[in-house]
Amino acid sequence: MRHLFYIGIIFSFFSTCCYSQQFNIEKKYRGNSFLNKVDMQKLEKDCSREDYINSDYSIQVEMDKRCPLYKFGNYFDHVLDSVDKSKVIYQKNGLTLKLSKEGVSFVEGGDDYSGAKLTLSLIQNNEIKDKITLANTFTNITNFLAVGYQYYYIAPSGDIYTLSLFEMDNGVGPQTWKHYKIDEKKLKFDLLQIYYGSYQITYPDDFSVVPNPDDIIDYNSSEFLECLNDETDEKCNTEHLYFYYLELLKQKTTLLVKKKNAPKDNLPLIKKKIDKLCLSKYSILYDDINSYYPTEVFLCEIKELKQEIKQAEINLAK
Repeated sequence: MRHLFYIGIIFSFFSTCCYSQQFNIEKKYRGNSFLNKVDMQKLEKDCSREDYINSDYSIQVEMDKRCPLYKFGNYFDHVLDSVDKSKVIYQKNGLTLKLSKEGVSFVEGGDDYSGAKLTLSLIQNNEIKDKITLANTFTNITNFLAVGYQYYYIAPSGDIYTLSLFEMDNGVGPQTWKHYKIDEKKLKFDLLQIYYGSYQITYPDDFSVVPNPDDIIDYNSSEFLECLNDETDEKCNTEHLYFYYLELLKQKTTLLVKKKNAPKDNLPLIKKKIDKLCLSKYSILYDDINSYYPTEVFLCEIKELKQEIKQAEINLAK
């Protein structure tokens, strides 16, 4: 998360053109509008609290003030407390939005976690058509060293934004931002965007990864060369392989352009085609408390990149 990434603005602008229904939800249930556009780099920096425990109280207060996420805790605690088992927060033209609360427990890294989550259901004629996890809170009950949350905002336009975060002694770490749209025709929560670490996804055809400037990749190492023969090996870094083949395809397409065997904008079109195929086949993040590394998407991208490189080499030989 080392770059600026402003999100939500463009989709919010166009959503008013495509959807007429306004979702006027009571203030105490609509969440916080801060989440509709997030600078993840700044948020991560402002919410870090290095050496917090050993700092003076006045310094601790200043550290907490820098992080806007600390301001949201009470609001979302009240939302969770106000929902017994279920609560209808919107009902109009046969369409219903309902919050449902349930307890959750899971094991991660050998530690036990326990908490609660709010599910948002899209209902028509008393039938649930779709649902997503809207908010949650959970605690590491093995050592009580970490807690997690998910916050949200439901805009009047029907755009829904969620941000999951993890809190430890060194601060709050924003984890995953998602942007959904209530699709009244298909009766579903349409997932439009995800920002997770260095991955930026805009459906249906844009999968991009921001390289870590501190991550030095030795493409000549024996370990990496072995991975070129079998990228499915668990010890192989699929992200490194992805960058390798993407750069190789860039080189091949540049040569094709010089030979006038391909248009100048050929690479973006190829990448968009690959992204659309791989994003349609595999889910990046499942709708749950945990986030999942998109290995399948990387392997799909690598496979398609290799095929495009082979085709480019054939065209270069003509």
